Amino acid sequence: MKNGKEQKLKYAQGFSISQQKDYTCVTVFNPWKKGEIYARYYLVKDAGTTVPEDGKKIEVPLKTLAANSATYFEFLQMLGELDKVTGVCSAAWIYNPEILKRVRIGKIKDLGDSFNLDIENLLILRPQAVMTPAYNAEDENSKKLVQCGIPVIYNIEWQEQSLLARAEWIKFVGAFFDKSALADSLFNDVEKRYKEVSSLAQKAKNRPTLMSGQDFRGTWTMPAGRSFTARMFRDAGGSYFYENDTTSGSISTNIEPALINFSKADIWVGVQAGSLDELSKTDVKYKLFDAFKKGNVYNYNKRMNATGGNDYWESAVARPYLVLSDMIKALHPELLPGYEFTYMQKLK
Repeated sequence: MKNGKEQKLKYAQGFSISQQKDYTCVTVFNPWKKGEIYARYYLVKDAGTTVPEDGKKIEVPLKTLAANSATYFEFLQMLGELDKVTGVCSAAWIYNPEILKRVRIGKIKDLGDSFNLDIENLLILRPQAVMTPAYNAEDENSKKLVQCGIPVIYNIEWQEQSLLARAEWIKFVGAFFDKSALADSLFNDVEKRYKEVSSLAQKAKNRPTLMSGQDFRGTWTMPAGRSFTARMFRDAGGSYFYENDTTSGSISTNIEPALINFSKADIWVGVQAGSLDELSKTDVKYKLFDAFKKGNVYNYNKRMNATGGNDYWESAVARPYLVLSDMIKALHPELLPGYEFTYMQKLK
């Protein structure tokens, strides 16, 4: 491939965009095997354009798209391309009101479970491409997707190590709609807002300690030290037991080590319960944590609809400054006196 003009990325490590004379080359890197390419796309405006054979040719702007994850909706909405979505997965778990409306009136087809897509209906729908998180390219579902001949666009923003890196994937999505300039502009605004809020947190006089999640069937999953969540805890002016851990993703533990390491934590975030009473009924040992005793426990369920669609898993990816503001409000309420929580809420 000829050396074209590389688009500058500030935070994202998982992809690159290079502008060539006749096409745009979008490369997705393999997060599981360093240095390897996971997928390559050649974006053309004329189907007759000749491109190298080491990638998939896709004509842009896309007119139709099946979205295998709800995390793309806010990017598409910001870019003004939400109406291009013709297929989604597990519609009952979606929050975005416009998507739900279009499912109801039959403009969007529900293709079922994202791990077991309804390939028959997908083939009838025949979108120009399917965007998917690529949890595992070797699974049967991914193999079927590739075999059905519809281009598969792998979007792995969830593997990034900061909220801003995840949000920068709007540039990746924008490229497939020939809206790179708009995506750049939108991201610059997101970055500016995030930095403004983060700089406010650095003025805090103390760093409250926090813990995350809860035990589920004997396993308590907590953010690893190099995960985007742990990075956000730092940006919000919090202190986190695993912040010096050098792995990304998550750490699996259980309630006994959690009690040893987090019993004195000031704030507890990311529980699934709706009240302290409900939380204690799942495990009476939760009452031993200081955060529980003081009532400083939060979930991310403020923006949920009746069927369980949660906006935290949708718009928060594209608007990290709101997630950060929520966390600062919980850790340092005096810094954001007039701010109302967007996604988080305190358990009663």
